[in-house]
Amino acid sequence: MNEQVVLITGASRGFGGEAARRIAARGNTVIATMRNPERDGPAIVEGLEDRITPARLDVTDPAGVEGVVGEALARHGRIDVLINNAGYGLYGPIEEVSEKQVWRQFDTNVLGQWRLAKAVLPSMRERGTGKIVNVSSLAGRVPGAWLGMYAAAKHAVEGMSEALRFEVGHTGVQVCILEPGMYVSDWQTGSLDVAAPQLEGRSAYQETVAAALANFRARAKTRPASGSIGVALADMVELEQPLPMRWPVGEDSTHLIESRMNATEAQWESLRLGSTLRTWRRPGELGGREREWGGENVVFITGASRGFGAAAARECAARGNLVAATMRNADRDGEAVRDGFEERIASFALDVTDPASIAAAVAAVGERFGRIDVLVNNAGYGLYGPLEDLSEDECRRQLDTNLLGQWRMLQAVLPGMREQGWGKIVNVSSLSGQVPRATRGMYAAAKHALEAMSEALADEVAPFGVQVAIVQPGQYRSDWQTTSLDVCAAVREGRSAYQPGIERKLAEFRAVAATRPGSDAVGMALADAVQLQQRLPMRWPLGEDALRLIPARRMTPDDTWERERRAEGWGFTMDDMA
Repeated sequence: MNEQVVLITGASRGFGGEAARRIAARGNTVIATMRNPERDGPAIVEGLEDRITPARLDVTDPAGVEGVVGEALARHGRIDVLINNAGYGLYGPIEEVSEKQVWRQFDTNVLGQWRLAKAVLPSMRERGTGKIVNVSSLAGRVPGAWLGMYAAAKHAVEGMSEALRFEVGHTGVQVCILEPGMYVSDWQTGSLDVAAPQLEGRSAYQETVAAALANFRARAKTRPASGSIGVALADMVELEQPLPMRWPVGEDSTHLIESRMNATEAQWESLRLGSTLRTWRRPGELGGREREWGGENVVFITGASRGFGAAAARECAARGNLVAATMRNADRDGEAVRDGFEERIASFALDVTDPASIAAAVAAVGERFGRIDVLVNNAGYGLYGPLEDLSEDECRRQLDTNLLGQWRMLQAVLPGMREQGWGKIVNVSSLSGQVPRATRGMYAAAKHALEAMSEALADEVAPFGVQVAIVQPGQYRSDWQTTSLDVCAAVREGRSAYQPGIERKLAEFRAVAATRPGSDAVGMALADAVQLQQRLPMRWPLGEDALRLIPARRMTPDDTWERERRAEGWGFTMDDMA
């Protein structure tokens, strides 16, 4: 194996530091990036000064990312391997983490990896070779209570990385997802960010979370050190064979991920009632108060101006429910949704990216109807374009609407639901929440994150009588594929490296969408979820494509899945390049 030039983020300690030293010891050149190289660099380079160069980098700083990559290319002429390792954990109830904490989590753990990949890809594509290793986690496949936002970020990494692999594999650039289990490190202590209400003793979940955090930290002390992660990353650098899509490391990661992926939702639920899954055990049966859901419910629906949201609003009203149909421009769009149901549907202005707007809408609905029984979190839109072509603003807007918008809404309604002892939160995900594809990588990242957040939330709020379900529509005919679809600027302006392919795929995508059913089936299912007396399922796929592809993706090994999907044209080819 020839000497490789390897850039590692988060290399001051832990996985990154261990990998830097082991990779350098095998004769490779390592750029070990960290936020404070003066403080942390000497320990990493000691004895390997001719092989390791420490460099200052904060992965949340786009200019800093460009500078480090540019300097490495100028000095070495290439970057053979990028190891996207920088990240940290966030612990606490999903209801109680702050906006600042959530953004920092995604800015570092998701967008940090995207920024580095975007920066190195042009040079790797030009040379026709390269490796991008994105460090995920066991939590990237198996969410659990109190680590829900961390799991959401790591699920986003998984969705983004799988889509990227389909986008760049034909160029000679390999993408691999490392999935470490639990290892002893300061991740569980000094680097772990904990929700402020928990630290300040004012959490609605105080005793439960305090005990869980103590157990989490005690268990972490029994785990191995980071050596096997460093070895795995060094092996990835030198492996002559093609990298697999995923590389789990550690007994818990290896066994739990396999159990989760090979089990149906019902089988996984049964496993979680036992004692063997420890951190991932279900905390108990649904608590709260008994409620008859078949009668009149107050249903709060976001994104109700058209499509799924409007169909659900009108169907819920037709079944005798009271509906708060929220939308960004209620004056323009509200009348059409209310038409014929004026006594049952009221429209309210709401922008899910604006916390003040959410607070005002929830207060107005409470004043009008007295309570909120069901939240249908539907607002969202699609972002279309290769991950390499997306802009910072496009990525942040996608996450702000499709993920944080839903989180802000559930955070706003949960106190009332917990107090009344009942409630339902129905989060609208997508086929892309389980099945990533080229050109929709950041959309898939947002929906993967939503699924993990929702699954963790279900455990956290069950004792209060609040149910959580994820609705997963496949492709339906709507303006999602036309006027509401955000096609990235690089594609719109004809400057994408993938321009011929993206134009072809976009035309095919819209042509197929024109043949699909309308939104009625999704509206019906959402109304069913509102009035279902039985406990809501965790996931509810809708449409022949979702019903077919979601189970197939979960049960099919990565190499088989990738081979079959590429044969169907899911990826790009060299003919698709500009």
